[in-house]
Amino acid sequence: MGCIVRRMRLLVATFIIWLLFFYNIERLSEPNIITGVAYAFLPAVAVLVIVSTRLRKVPLWLLLAAPVSVFLMLKFWSGYRVWGVAVPRTVTEVCAIAVTIILARWVNNGMSEFESAIAHITIGKFDALSESFSTGQAEMYREMRRARHHQRPLSLVSVGVADESVQVALDRMVQEVQQAMMKRYVMSDVAKTLCEQLEDYDIIAQKDDHFLLLLPEVTSEQLADLVGQIHQVVSEHVGVTLQIGTASFPDDAVTFESLVEKAVTGMDGRQEREHTVLHQSLAKEHYAI
Repeated sequence: MGCIVRRMRLLVATFIIWLLFFYNIERLSEPNIITGVAYAFLPAVAVLVIVSTRLRKVPLWLLLAAPVSVFLMLKFWSGYRVWGVAVPRTVTEVCAIAVTIILARWVNNGMSEFESAIAHITIGKFDALSESFSTGQAEMYREMRRARHHQRPLSLVSVGVADESVQVALDRMVQEVQQAMMKRYVMSDVAKTLCEQLEDYDIIAQKDDHFLLLLPEVTSEQLADLVGQIHQVVSEHVGVTLQIGTASFPDDAVTFESLVEKAVTGMDGRQEREHTVLHQSLAKEHYAI
C-alpha cells in the first residue's frame, strides 16, 4: 500500500512538472512555437484520460493515434498550417500531446491500483476468509439434520464486534465512514483468528455484521469453555471485545432457524447489558462530579 502511494505521488509530481514545462516552452525557444489549439487541446485530453475509467482498457497506440488525429483536424480547421514550413511546430505539438497522454495514462493506472488496494483491504481480505451466510447456510442445515438424525450434540455461536472497542480518531464528518472501514478490517482479522482456532469441520459464515459458528459435536457444557477461549484469543490477537450469543441442540432449540434466532438474540442482549452498565457507570460519575 505504501509503495502504491509513493508511486502515485511521483507520477502526479512528474505530470505537474511536465505541464509547467509545456506552458513555459516559448520562454525557452522562439516565440509562438505552440499554437493556441495545442494549448487548449492538451489539458482537455489529459483530463479525459485521467478521469475516464473506460480508457484504461484501450490500447496505448489507439489512445495516442485518435487524439493526435483529432488535434490535426482541429488545427487545420482553425486556419493554422499543418505541413510545409509548419512541420517542426506540428511535430513539437504532436510530441507534447503524446507525452501528456502517456503521463496521464500512468496516473490513471496508478489510481486503478490504489482503488484495487483499498478494495482488497476493506472487502477482499474478509471475503477470502469466510463464506457468506447464504453459502454456508446449506452446509449448516446438513449438519443440523445429521445431529438430529443421529441424536448428536451441536452448538451455534453468533459473534460480532463491539463498536466501542473499535477506536476511530477522525473528525465528526468522516467518523462514520472511517469506523465502518475499520470495523470491516477488524472483522477480517477476527475471521482469520476464528479460522485458526476452530477445527476444520467447524463451519464459519457471515450474517449481516456478525459471524455464525456451527460447532458439530460440541455440547452446551463444552460451549462455555470454548466461548471463553475465543474471547481471550481474539482479545489478545485483534484487540477487540466480542459480543457472543450461544445456542445448543437439542437443549435450546430443535430447528436451525431457532438456533440462529436464540444465538443472535443472546448476542444482542449481551450488547444491551453492556450498554446499560456503561450508562450506569457514566451516570454515577456525573452525579459524583
